[in-house]
Amino acid sequence: MILLCGTFAKAQTVDSAAVFDSYLDLNMAMFEGNTDNAERVSEQIMADTAALPPKARVNYYNILGKLYEERQPAEAKVYYERVVAHVPNYYVAHLALGYIYIKEAEDNEKKVQANSTPDTRWAHITSVKKAIAHLEKAQACDPNEDTMNTITSLYKKINDTAGLAGIKARLATLAKNCVDLLETQ
Repeated sequence: MILLCGTFAKAQTVDSAAVFDSYLDLNMAMFEGNTDNAERVSEQIMADTAALPPKARVNYYNILGKLYEERQPAEAKVYYERVVAHVPNYYVAHLALGYIYIKEAEDNEKKVQANSTPDTRWAHITSVKKAIAHLEKAQACDPNEDTMNTITSLYKKINDTAGLAGIKARLATLAKNCVDLLETQ
């Protein structure tokens, strides 16, 4: 009986080295621009992400965000949110999230135009505010005229003059502790 339990436990144990090797393969596939292979390898890792070291796990989530960003933005959002939960000052993920929330806001705005209810208006304003928050972090860390114009436009769209008036002070505060590269080890 003990031998049987030991064999079962060993079968359930994840080989951390093999998972990390797959993670390295994923990084190589991304570096080479081979998204098909990257998607295949990322799916192999998915069930065993806990076996990755914490920093590698965050980078893995960031890679998934990149893989899903164009075709499945809702899925990308989940992974980018995990990244910023672990590395709140990583502005690259904030920038990606900002544009994902803008797309969500545009979709919600169409719903408001088709059938304006308190729920549809609230969903639209919520997604605009989320986009602004993420874009402001990105703008603070990597100033860009296009991003600033987008932020300004979003404030105007929801008639938030107070938010627009306080942007300079918020950007100065957000500019502290910016992270532009994720640690992977």
